[in-house]
Parts: sequence; C-alpha cells; structure tokens
Amino acid sequence: MHPPNIIQILVNAKPMPYAFGALGWILMWKLQLLIQHFMPALDYAMGVALIFLPAGIRTLAVLVFGLRGAVGVFVGCIYSTIDYLGHLPALDASYALAICAISAFSAYVMMQLVCWWRKIGSDLDELRFSDVLIVVFSQGLLSASLHQLVFTRLNLEGAYVNPSAWENFRLWAAMATGDIVGSMLLMLSGIALANTANLVFRVSRQD
Repeated sequence: MHPPNIIQILVNAKPMPYAFGALGWILMWKLQLLIQHFMPALDYAMGVALIFLPAGIRTLAVLVFGLRGAVGVFVGCIYSTIDYLGHLPALDASYALAICAISAFSAYVMMQLVCWWRKIGSDLDELRFSDVLIVVFSQGLLSASLHQLVFTRLNLEGAYVNPSAWENFRLWAAMATGDIVGSMLLMLSGIALANTANLVFRVSRQD
C-alpha cells in the first residue's frame, strides 16, 4: 500500500475546504480585475462582468466541499466586496454581508435543490454532468437576481441611475451570463486538471 502523497494530505486536511473557497475566490477576484484592466469590454457595468471567474470557484468549492466550501467563499467575498464597493457611502455591514451571502451560498442552495429533485445522495455518486450544468445555470440566475435586488438599493453609479425596465433586464441578463460563463470556464479547467493529475498519479504508481 502506497503512503498518501502531499496532494492527498493537503486535500484531506480539515482547513482545506475553507482555504480553497476563501483563497480561490480572492485569487480569481484578482485575476478578474487584471483581465478587466486589459479587456474593459468585459466590464459591463459596476458589479457586472460578462465573464465572472470567481463564480467558478464558488461552484467548484460547493461541488467538492459542500457547505464548508461555501463558507470559505463567504470569507473570501468579504475581502472582494470591501475592495470593490467599500467606497460607497450606502455600503454598510448589512449590505456587505448580504452580497457575500448571495455570492457564497447561491450555488450551495441550488446544489441542494438539484440533489433533492434528482434524488442524489450526500456522497454525490449519482451526480452526472447534466446535473452539474443545472446547478451552474440555476445558481447563475439566482445569484444575479438577488444581487440586482441589493444593487438597486446601493445607489450605484452608471447604468443603475434611473434605469428603465429594459435596462434592468439587461443588467440582470449580463450578470447571469457572466456567472454562468465564469463557472463553465473554471469547471472545464478543473476537469482537465483533475484528469491530468489522475494520469500523472497513475503513471507515478506504475513506476
């Protein structure tokens, strides 16, 4: 029997779900800002990106670590919310915590609903890729809907100044699209990395 390698030890460590969610969110947030600096067209409006990479970490953290991963994302989101919206006079602790809770737990709520609907056990053995897609799309719609409700109360500048019903719909649709696309990019990247790591692990065991 082979002793566990360093990757297995790290993955199974008790702080890992929280660290993955928090540090993964912060890392993707920094990458998001960098991408939007070089590709400003992706920055649709304040708080709305056409590709939102941190949403992918949210989905991965929930799928891999469940509620503990979502709690980690919540912690990381506190940093990004203060970093991005901290200059707004209307942003108090209640608004900040609401934004962080929406960002962190929308994917967890939708995963629980999908597991209940599809009768998937807690070990997720019956989880199929189609179920993951349902989680990705539904959490994007839920997160965008709840975020827009909060953003309308924060007196954001730009597109949020006296928007028409059509403009409100476009803001919601752009945010949902950004969450879904960001989640898909990270999910597919995660699957590719997992397959590569699996292959390397198998080859190393044969040696």
